[in-house]
Amino acid sequence: MSNQRNILILGGSGFIGKQLAFSLANRGWCVTIPSRHPHRNRSLLVHPNIRLCQADVLDPSELQSLCTDQNAIINLVGILHERRKDDFRRIHVEFIKSVVEACSQSGIKRLLHISALGANQATGSSLYLRSKGEGENLLHTFGQRGLLVTSFQPSIVFGREDDFVNRFAGILKFCVGFFPLACPGSKMAPVYVGDLVERIVSSIDDSSSHSKRYTVCGPEIFTLAQILELIIETQKLPCRVLPLGKGLSRLQALILQNLPGKLFTMDNYRSLQTDSLCEDGDLCQTSLRQYIPGLADMFGNKASYDRFRKNFIQPDPEDSA
Repeated sequence: MSNQRNILILGGSGFIGKQLAFSLANRGWCVTIPSRHPHRNRSLLVHPNIRLCQADVLDPSELQSLCTDQNAIINLVGILHERRKDDFRRIHVEFIKSVVEACSQSGIKRLLHISALGANQATGSSLYLRSKGEGENLLHTFGQRGLLVTSFQPSIVFGREDDFVNRFAGILKFCVGFFPLACPGSKMAPVYVGDLVERIVSSIDDSSSHSKRYTVCGPEIFTLAQILELIIETQKLPCRVLPLGKGLSRLQALILQNLPGKLFTMDNYRSLQTDSLCEDGDLCQTSLRQYIPGLADMFGNKASYDRFRKNFIQPDPEDSA
């Protein structure tokens, strides 16, 4: 009888998903990652334990087929912006129902889910946070019926290829003078992707994590303005942060949400009214301040990044347990 264990990562071709895939594959898991555009993610195929397949996970029949012979599922599917009305509900709530049904039909008992810090069905400050909270609540409700659920609520996640520091660094590179920043006082405790992945992977076989919801934060608290100032200082960029008040922040969101790319929306603005901080629990060790001095290499070419990673002192896993 084969001892091979199979795990399906939904949303596995994204920033966090790729890190998770390699971490699990290195531990002997056979990892399946569905993608609508697998040709864009061929870098995943360098590991023999990772299988990349073309599929639309939002199609219930395709999702059901993907779940066959899997021992566990990790769900990372989520969106920050709505392209169409009710997208948040479709992705964060209705999709969760499809995942639970697919688990039930396939006999899968273990499900891990990545939510968001501040997600709350009743009191979330934005539609994003309320829909994430509702989906998470659904999972834990079904978790009382034989599905072993663990969910994680991380603060902003950073690392190579992230969509937070990376995006701001790219925008600031072209800024001269002042950069008008909405919600500059919003607080967050950025968590390093490697720390988050380690907590997810270590929870898969940990029975004490069943039915638990974990908040995940880094060791330091920053305002949004402080993070941009760190990027500017590190990159030696010729610009300064211009903090916007509440009224101008709202105006910026109203304008930008109607432009291509949706750099900032009213729902993003409302999300930033809730500080992304952990009130209790264990904090991860790697600080953004510790990591960001290598920003030029971290977001540069691969050779520079490899040199940076070689010289970067990794925290001892035992110290962060």
